[in-house]
This record gives sequence, structure tokens and C-alpha cells, in this order.
Amino acid sequence: MQHNSVHLLAEKQTSACVRTFPMRFFLIFLSLFASVLPGCAQQVSPTTDEPTAVLQAALLGNWTGVLEYRDYSEPSTSTKRVQLPTWLTIKKAPEGIFFDYVYDDGPNKVVSEHHAVVIDLKQNTYKVMSTDAVAESYIVAGADKLKNGRGELILTGDGKDADKPAQIRTTWTIRRNLLSWLEEVRPAKSDAPFVFRHRYTFVRAETPTANAPE
Repeated sequence: MQHNSVHLLAEKQTSACVRTFPMRFFLIFLSLFASVLPGCAQQVSPTTDEPTAVLQAALLGNWTGVLEYRDYSEPSTSTKRVQLPTWLTIKKAPEGIFFDYVYDDGPNKVVSEHHAVVIDLKQNTYKVMSTDAVAESYIVAGADKLKNGRGELILTGDGKDADKPAQIRTTWTIRRNLLSWLEEVRPAKSDAPFVFRHRYTFVRAETPTANAPE
């Protein structure tokens, strides 16, 4: 509202200047007027083709699919996996994007989860935020090969697996109507092969149309 008032005032003052001053005085006036309103002059809208914004736009929407994860009740050598029907909504946040999950964990048991995520492709970082701090932080590789925010990204960082320090690698696949990521782990400071931890696989909840943009 303050900016609207300033712009209306500027229009009135400009109109008066046009009626009373020669053009060269009018130009001087505009230069002086801009100098006393640096805040308005310096506000620039973010570019729509900025890589982070384009990626976030490709992720936004309602998704439905499956979470598949390793059954930690089994020995570490077990390949047994559990699958949960999962719904995901990704929406804009004041800073970054929100991931809101709903899991069907059995009869009469529905679990929800909320994450705030901040992606910065200029810094190649992906951060999961807690209430007042960074809960998880990853380095992003592959952003330069994305097209319209779609393609493959690899995130790497440190964390825990079964309460033990671990290296985490997550491979994201982003398509127009398909979104998936595979998370793999190995012990911290190890050269051992990465092993399966969990995988999310989603399709858009909305039915695609023939003329949908690429």
C-alpha cells in the first residue's frame, strides 16, 4: 500500500512538472525524485528463468505414489522392503518450498510429515530446515544439465543410518508427470558401495492433457 501511494503521488507531481517546467527541468526533477526513493528504485523482481525458480516450478503440485524402504527389523543383509502408499503436495514457501507427505501405514493409521526445503542451484545446495536451523544439508550435482527444471540430480551429504554416522546419496529423477528419488547410504568415511535405503516414486495426481506444456 505504501508503494501504491508513492506511485500515485509521483504521477501527480510528474503531471504538474509537465505543465509548468520545460523538458530539461522536468528531467532534472525526475533524477532528483528517483534519488530520494532508493528503496523503490532498487526493487527488482526475480527473473523467471532463474535455475532455482525453474526447478521449483517443475516440482510444485500434487503427487501420488509409493514409498519403498528397507525393513530395519530384518538383519542388515536382508533385502526385504516395505511399501507405503504415499501422497505428496509440494508448494511454495516464504523461502523455498514445502513438502507435505501423507502415508497410509495400515488400517486406521495415517501418518503425515512436513518438510521445509531450501534449494539454491547457484550454490549447489539442498537444505531441509527445522524450526530454526538446518536439519540436513546436501551438495547438488547435475543442475547444469537440467532442461526446464527436469532431468537428474544427485545429492550427497552426511547423516545417519540406523543411528550411525553415514554418507548419503540421493538420486532425483524429475519428469513432467513423474518424480522419484532413490536414497542410498554407506558408513561414514568409507569407500564401501552405497546400499539401498528408500525410494519414493510419484506421478502427478492430475490427469495429463494432450496439450500440456513440455
